[in-house]
Amino acid sequence: MNREKLDAVAGEYVLGLLDSGASREIEAALVTNTELRDAVAFWEEKLHPLSALATAAEPPAGTWDAIANRLEGPSGRSAMPGWWKSAAPWRWSTAGFAAAAAALLFYVARAPAPVSPPLVALLHAPQQQAASWIATAGRDGLRLRAVANEVPPQARIYELWAIPPHATRPEPLGVVAANDTLRLARLPRAATEGATLAISIEPPGGSPTGLPTGPVVFLGALKAI
Repeated sequence: MNREKLDAVAGEYVLGLLDSGASREIEAALVTNTELRDAVAFWEEKLHPLSALATAAEPPAGTWDAIANRLEGPSGRSAMPGWWKSAAPWRWSTAGFAAAAAALLFYVARAPAPVSPPLVALLHAPQQQAASWIATAGRDGLRLRAVANEVPPQARIYELWAIPPHATRPEPLGVVAANDTLRLARLPRAATEGATLAISIEPPGGSPTGLPTGPVVFLGALKAI
């Protein structure tokens, strides 16, 4: 019921700092707790576009053993003070968490821009602010993934479209896979800065006409980071 603690735990949940038990408690509470859903949606919108730009990578072999050895110290006893081993460092206050997030956003904003800046779109349902999908576009192509549990109607699929600025008709980009993802190795010409991405409901295999045949249920504009 404490708003500051609620915001802090929502941020920890989005960042993946909670253990599996705590994460399950949050997921169960999201069903009935409107304030918690709003807090989680806020941090998802702020932080997920940044994490989506990072390429997945496996750490070198032996990394975790090396970290454990450094923490234990030469005597085999933990070299870390007691306060570090407790849960306290991860229980940020709302102000501290917001400051860390702001610092991360400031760093990204100040980083030298590449020749072709990456683009991000947060797609949401009409009349809603919380994003249900996130799309990233850049030199590695285009990636779309769900950030909420979205399921098309029975015997229907989702299809992604791009509407370039000043265009009069959308261009099909592809059918969303069953795992709520879509990846294109080459960036479509229509996916430019300022273009609108849209997801419509279509029959299996996608629209047979080259244009949306079902309702458009999610929309978002591609913007440079």
